[in-house]
Amino acid sequence: MVKYNCPVCSSELNFNERYPKSICNNCCELAMDKNGRKLQFHNLSFAGGYEAIFDDTKEVYNGHICFISGIECWADEARFGGIVIEVK
Repeated sequence: MVKYNCPVCSSELNFNERYPKSICNNCCELAMDKNGRKLQFHNLSFAGGYEAIFDDTKEVYNGHICFISGIECWADEARFGGIVIEVK
């Protein structure tokens, strides 16, 4: 299997051709909006969908752009469920 390094922390990951700029799960936990508010991402149902919420208030965050260690990223629904975050 082809390996590559997380674009944020450089930890080794298995390469996914569909998501070539994806970040590791540890870095996903650090996602924030442009003002530094922590974000959570999840699917809306078992069938999929995408939703982002603010960690502190559980309010919906209407966007896909997030920042991890100052790096602009894009969060979205993965093809077969789950959430993927990639460096923009």
